[in-house]
Amino acid sequence: MTLQTQQKIVTGLSYLNSHQLAEVYDFIEFLRPKYKQKFTPSNTDIIDSLCGKYRDKLPSSEEFARAKQIEIKQEERKWQRMTK
Repeated sequence: MTLQTQQKIVTGLSYLNSHQLAEVYDFIEFLRPKYKQKFTPSNTDIIDSLCGKYRDKLPSSEEFARAKQIEIKQEERKWQRMTK
């Protein structure tokens, strides 16, 4: 929206009575959720798209657990060498 358009809206609002301003405000509140829904995906949509996209690249829980156990053993050996 250009600055000119915003100024026209503000000027137009200054001529309205309180009842008309209340109607304009109601209309703005009516538009706000529609605008958000149209352009902002929900968090679940984002998560679903990522999970589907990287499904092949994520390890299974068993593979993850095995890798974590190897990492823990390596850390334990490292600490044992450091304490000797």
